[in-house]
Amino acid sequence: MKAYNQYMDNISVSDTLHHRLISHTANARPARRPAMIRRYATAFACLAVILLGAVAIPQLMQSNTPGNTPSVSQPGVSAPLPGEAGKYALIFNKADSLRSADSAYISGHFWQELTSDELKKVFPGLTDTYAVTATANFQGDGTLLNIEANAVSVNGCASYIQAAPGKVLLDYVLNGRVKISDVLGTAVTAGYFETKPNSKGQRNIIYFASFKIANLDYYVELGGAETKKEELQKEISGLIGLLIKGGAADLSAFDNPTIPELREDALDLNEARADADFGPYMPASMPSGFAFESAMRFINQKQNYLSALWVKGMGSIHWRISALGEDDKARITSVTDRQNYDLSLYRIPRADSVPDGLREMVNDPIFHSEDLTLDVVRTRTYEVSDAGDEPGCRMRFGVLYGDTLVEINVKGATSEEMFQILQQIKK
Repeated sequence: MKAYNQYMDNISVSDTLHHRLISHTANARPARRPAMIRRYATAFACLAVILLGAVAIPQLMQSNTPGNTPSVSQPGVSAPLPGEAGKYALIFNKADSLRSADSAYISGHFWQELTSDELKKVFPGLTDTYAVTATANFQGDGTLLNIEANAVSVNGCASYIQAAPGKVLLDYVLNGRVKISDVLGTAVTAGYFETKPNSKGQRNIIYFASFKIANLDYYVELGGAETKKEELQKEISGLIGLLIKGGAADLSAFDNPTIPELREDALDLNEARADADFGPYMPASMPSGFAFESAMRFINQKQNYLSALWVKGMGSIHWRISALGEDDKARITSVTDRQNYDLSLYRIPRADSVPDGLREMVNDPIFHSEDLTLDVVRTRTYEVSDAGDEPGCRMRFGVLYGDTLVEINVKGATSEEMFQILQQIKK
């Protein structure tokens, strides 16, 4: 499931859709889906044995060919393992499908990385054998949501672990009669999920398990090439045995976390323009026909921005204001370097025509406000006349006013209109 979500994390909805979704919650308590159900952003491939690439759900990340290769093992069949891991042999039930992703919103998500002392308390006995990194996730009132960890063994296998005070759902659907394993007196529900074969006939397999220790629910996941199934079974079985053998986690360090500044406020237009930090960089007016739809003031440990949306039929103008970040600096370009931003130099589809080293820059360049000219804006503008979509101009770029970055994404307004609006902003 993490592989699927890694793929989905690289997909973004349009700004128009994003703000339409936000507008539906304008009268509710500000909330957002936590990056914590970011559990899927962690690596989980067995690095030492997988030479064919990271684990992926093939429908999304591989080129598939039809095939009905027999299952790795039948549901409910025990997989005895040699050596230390053999003590903790699991019964792996076959999962038929992925569970739908959790879409719940959590108010004011924030997080903190665990120190070495905290790691030893949360994962007693594990840190002596594995290289462990972990993040504690909280909701806005300081309540602990879960702890997410990566545990890397000496042979390079990286497993994902989640420990939560609440119930942890399996990422995969187990149908029919599910057999439970007994590991040191603890009931463990374990399973596996097979991807479809890719164009070379290769498939991957994901092993997973859930169990409870004291008042915490645990979920463990590890994936890799099907050809390495025995190593993967041994790895996850041994890891689960050590977690259970280590006993209950000490979570006292997370009883009173320091809550950072958090905001996710839906604003009206006047409130957005009155914002102390970014209000002066809001546009004073919009082209004829564009109506204000929504605005959002957002702050967490990584982001601090004000965004707004205006719409006209299927057209839209999305406006985003933030302090210039370190990652943004790589997109700043001089107007003399036309290869960095002039869209007329690259044919559509630009994924084929823009050099790899310039792709991020050409896609979304940033100009210093004093260098911006109407000609520069025109080079960022292109026409679209697709059936079923708003015809007319499209443009996307950023403008730097001192250390404040204004980014625009436009559909349905002209170069002349947008240049005039940008020129009116306080410098």
